[in-house]
Formats: sequence, structure tokens, C-alpha cells
Amino acid sequence: MTNTIKALDDWQLDVLGVPFGGPHNGKDAHGESFGTFTQFHDDKFGLPPIVYYHGYDSDGKPKGTPAYIGKATSREERPDGVWFRVVLDKTNELARRVWEAAKNGMARASSGTISHLRRVASDGRILEWPVAELSIFDTDGNRQPANSYAVALPVLKAMYTEAGLPLPVDIFPSQEAHGAEASGTDASARADGDTDNQLNISSVKGTKTMDPEEIQKMVDKAFKAKLEEQAAGERLAKQQAEELEKALTMAKAEWEAEAVKTNRLPNFGQAPAVVDSSHWKFDHLSPGELAMGIQVLREAQRKGNGTGTSDAAVKSLAMRLESSDAKGDEGYMEARGVMRKFIPDSVKANEIAQSTLANYGDEWVGVAYGTELWRNIRQSTEILRRQMAYAVPQPAGAETMYFPLEGADPTWYLVAQASALSANPGGVPTNTVTASKLGTAQQSRTMAKIGARMLWTGELSEDSVVNYASELRRQLTESGAEMLESLIINGDTATGATTNINDIGGTPAGTEYWLGVNGYRKLALVTNTANSRDGGAITEADFIETIKLMGLAGKNALGSDRVAFISDLHTYWKTLDLTSVKTRDVNSAATVETGRLVRMWGYDYLPSAFMHFPNADATYGLKANSAGKLDLDTASNNTLGALLSVRFDQWRPGYRRQMTTETTRIPAADATEIVALLRFGMIYRDTEASAISYNLTI
Repeated sequence: MTNTIKALDDWQLDVLGVPFGGPHNGKDAHGESFGTFTQFHDDKFGLPPIVYYHGYDSDGKPKGTPAYIGKATSREERPDGVWFRVVLDKTNELARRVWEAAKNGMARASSGTISHLRRVASDGRILEWPVAELSIFDTDGNRQPANSYAVALPVLKAMYTEAGLPLPVDIFPSQEAHGAEASGTDASARADGDTDNQLNISSVKGTKTMDPEEIQKMVDKAFKAKLEEQAAGERLAKQQAEELEKALTMAKAEWEAEAVKTNRLPNFGQAPAVVDSSHWKFDHLSPGELAMGIQVLREAQRKGNGTGTSDAAVKSLAMRLESSDAKGDEGYMEARGVMRKFIPDSVKANEIAQSTLANYGDEWVGVAYGTELWRNIRQSTEILRRQMAYAVPQPAGAETMYFPLEGADPTWYLVAQASALSANPGGVPTNTVTASKLGTAQQSRTMAKIGARMLWTGELSEDSVVNYASELRRQLTESGAEMLESLIINGDTATGATTNINDIGGTPAGTEYWLGVNGYRKLALVTNTANSRDGGAITEADFIETIKLMGLAGKNALGSDRVAFISDLHTYWKTLDLTSVKTRDVNSAATVETGRLVRMWGYDYLPSAFMHFPNADATYGLKANSAGKLDLDTASNNTLGALLSVRFDQWRPGYRRQMTTETTRIPAADATEIVALLRFGMIYRDTEASAISYNLTI
């Protein structure tokens, strides 16, 4: 259910805190909905406190004290839901974030109630929902509206006390009107789409107050019981396994003894049971994964690498293909006859016919290919996601878009008291305030067109074990996102010889995607060289020195929520080895304990697999030369790392056309083509939008 926030003047917001209906046949993603049938009990609950993200901080971690970012001044029920007029606190940093997000259409709201007062009918209609708090937040990161958010009474008491608001005395709604339809006095309360096992400390028919110590004891008791239950289950499973193993051992001994006596296998009027558990170890693999693994190992063996696959793996796959579950799998049904003739790799070499022996079996045995595609590792495009939060679409009918910029401020002067009259016109006091002008400027953005094209034959569509077209579309989408992250980091439009930062030793061919826009590295390395520095051996000081390059005394880097560090992966791994980030005595979140380094000097640290991405050399890939540029002609010149600092809100990316994929059949060639295209542009506001430290020893 999408909540609407409209930014007004003077830090005021119109907030749709409780929307009626929902996008899923009139309901939200949980199958529930608010409406005119919902009882909000305005007479008992006045205007709610305004909280940032239900008491969580900007990183999604619970705060000891909820952040109050403003106050509600009015409330109105309209056809689309309940709206609140909210005035934000200009002195609160989180309120400032919300205000900026609201102006960009990126702010969301979520109302909260008390867990034991919430009532939901069997058809999903929310019948009782006293609005006890209203949360507003920006959607940068994983923060999203928490539908049906309920809080326990002790949390609510603390929230109201901290906000300086009185808690309603009579907070138990009547059950006469909707009690028959309600799902119980303890409807499941959810936050962010998950079910909370919240502890209700009050009921409708009576009240039992529990202090935090009693609550903690009950939680500890329940947790202990759960652990004991789990341990008992593990002991029982172990006991059953031991008993089964013992029974199998005894049965095997009896069968062997009988075979010795009669010189034959035992016959009980039916086929003897075959006890073979060697293939069980492969049960966690799907048939497709197992088939592909066997084929990879066998091909490696035929080329002299490794010992091939085991008999147990082959037997496990053969049993899968013969099972009734495999009959619906077209790819494996075609391999049934082949796998029944599969000869184990462990036979003595060249003494009997083999599936891999030329002229003695190999020609009659086919291969089975897994139908589950083994995908590449895809890298996160976190930087692209953050930057696109500031995207402004290119309007229709405009190949270039101009953005008005703030220019020079008016000049302020010391003013003397008026003491004389001007001669012309007479009788008018002489001006004592010196006049000045308001500066104006603009920045233009044009679109770059980027695309990819693939052709394939009809035979490939018909005979491929995977759906070729659908897999190609998926790969175009995922690789397109990776390409865009590389573009905004590495982009450089220079096409001359030895001028492009991504091909400083040669001349671009003119079709490289990174010629589309000028990105973070180009601005700091070329456009404004004052924002670049030679780093040398990496220390924690490199981070603060890079930030300080962004404007006079680093003033443009203030506001850590809009600024982040970005580095190549080599620099990231080297940074993890710094003593100052490894040990707890200087770092409360020591990397040797947490395994990750996500912030430096209070700024987010975002290592990217797409920094220096145009350099894909097998040995020197993702590295730069001593000037922070990429030498694609002499790969060995690239041995160093670099560290960027970027202010995201000083860049304006935008699409005129988001990525489209079109498939066209070419009958005359019995072929198909797929073309993916997008039009994308990005500009910076001024030359302080990024800074870089290069020549870092990695």
C-alpha cells in the first residue's frame, strides 16, 4: 500500500498516513485493507507523535530513543484515507532528510497502533486501528512503509513520554460492533512484512500490567524452552540414526552369513533388499545440478585433469532419471537411455568396453546436459541505486535539458543611518544600502544512446536445453545495470588519442559504452584536477584527505548522508588490513570481528566491482596506473588503486528511455534478433561533486 506525502511551504507536509484500499484487488500485500469501516477512535487518541521510521535509525537499526522529527497539527478523513498535516523540525537532521526526500517524491509514511487493540476481520478488513504514532522517512536504502505496524504498550508509553504527549487513559475499544468478525484479541502484528511474535500485556476483558523485568523473564523462559525442545529433537534424531545404522549392520552380517552357508544370495520369495546409502550425499542437489557436475568432471578427466566423478554420483543421477518424479522433465527423459548405459569411471583401464574408450563404447554413449543454467556471479549495483535516487527524467520533445543553478548570493554590506536628502529627485532620502545582484547559472544534460544486439538461429531455440531467449533477456537486464554503474563511475566522453581516462595509452574505437557520459573519476582527475591527490601507501588518513578536497576546507562533504567513499576492490582489501580498522581497541566495530568495513570517518564506504571496470586484464584488471587512469595498451602499467569521495545529490542522472528489449523474427535466415536500447544522461552541478586519491599502493 503506497502512502502519499505532499511537500508544502515552510517545512509542512500533507501525509496520507492511513490509505484506504490497496494495489492488490483493493488490499495491501498482506491481504488487508483500511476503509471507512475502520474505527480509529479519534476521541481517545488525539494527534499522534511524529517519529522517524518507527524508532529505527537511518541504517534500519533500533534506536534507544525514537527520533521525533516534527508534530501533527491537524487530521482529516478524505475519500482516499486519513490525512495528517505535519510540521517538521528544521533543527533535526533526520527531519531535513525527510524534507529533501519529500520534495523529490521519495518520502513515505506508515501509521502504527497498539498490538492488543488491533482487530482484523477474516476477509482482511482492518476493523480497529487507533493511530498511536505516525512514522515518516526517506526510502533511501531498505526503508519501506511498514503496513499494519503494531507496537507493544510499554514501547508506546515510552514513545509518548519522550514526545511529551499524554497517553490516553481509556485505550480499550468496544468489541460489540465488530467482535464477531475480529480474528482475536491478539491479531498478528507486522513490521516490514514479517510476523512479530509480540507479547500482549493487556486484554480487552481485563488489564494485567507487567513491568519490563517480568517481560524479560517470560521471554527468557520461552527462549530456554525453545532451546530445550530443539536439543531434544536433535538427540532423538541422533538416536534414530544410530539405531538405523545398527540395524543395517546386523542385517548385512546376517545376509553375508547366509550367503556363505548356501553359496548364493538369500531368497525370501522376493528380490532381496539392496542396502546402498553411498548416493545419499547427493540428495541435496537437483537432477540438473548433479548432471552438470558429472559432465564437468568427466570432461575434465578426458582432458587429463582430475579423476572424474564417482560411481555414487552416477548412480544417484541414474536413480533420479528412473524415478516417477523425473517423468515430467523433458531434458532428462531424453537422457534416460543414455544414463542406463553409463559405465563407471572406476573400471580397470582398457580391459573391458568403456563409455569413454575410443572404438570400444565411447561412440555409442551420449552425454546429458543439465537444464538448470549455471549462472555467473553478479555484483551488487549499490552505487547505481543510490545515484538514481536523484534522477530527473528527460522530458519528451527535448534532446537537451537545462537545469537552473543557484548563482552568486547577494552581497551584504554594513549600512549607515540615512542623514541627507537626494538632490534629484528632491526630498527623497539618500540611499545608504549598496545594491548587488543575484547570480544565475545553468547546466545542460544530453542523452547518450547505448545498446546491445544478439542473433541466434532457429535450431538453437529448438535444441537448447535452456530457454535461450528468456535467459538472454535476463542477462541483458542484469548486465545492463552493471554497465550503468560502471558508466557513472568511469564515464569519459573524450575520443582523442591518449586523452580518455579509460584508454590513456591509445585511442577509443568510438563505440565503447563508457564514452556516453562524464562520470565521477573524469570530474576529479581531469575537469577539476584540484580535487585529486597522489596518495601513495594507504592509510586511514587517505580517506579524510580525499573528503577535504571537496570544496574549501571540505565544506561540500558535510552531510554524511549524501556523501560516500567508493573504491576499487583492490583498495578495499588493502584497507581491511589497516591496523586502525582491524582491532577493537581503536574500532568498536573491528573488521576482524564483523568481517566488513562499511563506514570510514562517519561516511559510508562502498567498494565497487565496477571501479576501473574497463580494464579487464586477467592479471592487472580493475587497477589503474600511477595517474589514476587506465592503460589498455600496456596492461602491466596498471598496478595501483584509487579512492573516490562522491556527493550524490550534486549529480543529476536521468533517462529519456529506460532499457527496452525488442525481439524480431527473421524468417529468410531462420534466425531471431534481440536488441536492447536505452538513452541515459548525467551531469554534475559543479566541480566539487567528487574527489579522488590515486596512485594508492595495493
